[in-house]
Amino acid sequence: MNEPLSYQEIQEIAPSIFTTQPSEKVSDKYSFIPTVQVLEDMNKLGWDPYQVSQRKGRNGSHPYSKHMIRLRNNNLGMIGDSLPELVLTNSHDGRNAFNLHAGVFRLVCANGLVIADQMFASQRIKHQWYDMDYVREITNEVVEKIPAITSALQSFNEVELTEAQRYALAKKSIKVRWTKGNDYIDVKNILQPNREEDLGNSLWNTFNVVQEKLLKGGLVYQLPQGRQQTVRALTNIDEQVRVNKGLWELAETYA
Repeated sequence: MNEPLSYQEIQEIAPSIFTTQPSEKVSDKYSFIPTVQVLEDMNKLGWDPYQVSQRKGRNGSHPYSKHMIRLRNNNLGMIGDSLPELVLTNSHDGRNAFNLHAGVFRLVCANGLVIADQMFASQRIKHQWYDMDYVREITNEVVEKIPAITSALQSFNEVELTEAQRYALAKKSIKVRWTKGNDYIDVKNILQPNREEDLGNSLWNTFNVVQEKLLKGGLVYQLPQGRQQTVRALTNIDEQVRVNKGLWELAETYA
């Protein structure tokens, strides 16, 4: 997606962003702030939505469901083959504050990363109050972190891993997605790139191959009974953020 999403496109994918009232289950202390208001305020600061998603339950989409928006600022330059992003998550059921995370979007594979809190602590905007100046302050923090993010990506590009290191990283990544592990997945399959641009032993290439396999799914493995199982794509927003950050932290240990 090379152009910002229109409101109509956002509405079709994540209608809860436009919800005009909170769930009836929230407390009296809850101050409702529609996500679309934050979206409009972010636009005033130069940030536009390029990707959105919404949690889906058993009965389909819910008007108060958690949602995620990935925003980019065209005034910020490329970081290698990637673009800096802000990742906003929110819900209107009283369970979540607004959360802002730093992110990176890699153009080659259309993968969206979320950077670990060690580099950029995620910021919370509580529903009890909302202040445009605070939103400006925390978005400026992302801009101030860009040199550090650039340095990290350069380091990931410059570090060449041995085959043993690549195997160890991929093996450890399994426990990032499945905290109890998964003994049936062939680590070598995780390291098999999907495209020519990911060939090579650099930490950046290895990280992106592993990240894509574990988040987008598609890996096939065999269970002891002989039945084949396919890894599903991660669609849960909280899990996407958790696994993304965990993989970034893992990669940093090799930089």
